[in-house]
Amino acid sequence: MIEVAEKNRRFWWLLAPTGFLYGITFVIPLALLVGLSFARFEDSITTHGFYLDNYAKILTDGITLLIFWKTILLSVYITASCFVIGYPFAICMRNTSPRMQLMLMFIIVSPLLTSIVVRNTAWVLILGRSGVINDVLRGSGIIDKPLHLMYNEFGVILGVVHVYLSFMVLPIFASLQAIPRSVEEGAASLGASPFRVFRDITFALSLPGVMAGCTLVFILSMGVYVTPVIMGGNFVLTLPMLIADSVRNLYNWPAASAMAFMLLVAVLIMVIVSVRLQGRTRGN
Repeated sequence: MIEVAEKNRRFWWLLAPTGFLYGITFVIPLALLVGLSFARFEDSITTHGFYLDNYAKILTDGITLLIFWKTILLSVYITASCFVIGYPFAICMRNTSPRMQLMLMFIIVSPLLTSIVVRNTAWVLILGRSGVINDVLRGSGIIDKPLHLMYNEFGVILGVVHVYLSFMVLPIFASLQAIPRSVEEGAASLGASPFRVFRDITFALSLPGVMAGCTLVFILSMGVYVTPVIMGGNFVLTLPMLIADSVRNLYNWPAASAMAFMLLVAVLIMVIVSVRLQGRTRGN
């Protein structure tokens, strides 16, 4: 018993630095944010207390709640696009040689090695009214007027998918790599069609990676800020943009804290749903 107690004590002492850092950088700021969300901002003066003014305004002003739902919808579009592109890419990675896997891995991770401003500037040069795509299409006579590829949801989705695709591909690829080839070959030898092998074995066993990837991409998309500002301009508004405007221009920290807390609750709900779905998948 003494040895067990000593091991437990050492275990908690080893966790102490991480717990301290976690508390300083996350728990305490989060508690301050929640407390500030209930403060009152009136005549440029912040009054601390338990007021519901900020949440009441969010639910009744007819703008913030609409932008909040549009942010969720935009995140769903980004997540779905990453899945549609990422799953075949992960399948391709699995079925290639180790050397080719490294090359594809570099291709999918390379956007993360570039500055976000540089990436978006490159997309502006490609998708703009005088960008590469419009110049080529007009020069070949396919179109007369430039296509609107930017300053809309399409441009934002494309810019975000370019960055967050790796967060979808890597978990799916890890799940696919864990599937024994013998299981798929055995099902095929027993008469299962290629589609049924994919549906009942490959896709079913890779669901934990799919759920992990979707969760990661959705959470990251809910908080994206720079790409919608550059690729969407003033035509695509997201909740992070509204939060930044409240802090930077209006100095309304209580309202910004309330919106940030709403964003955090939405992300938390997504995580809970994902964990429960993964539990049911493993149970089956």
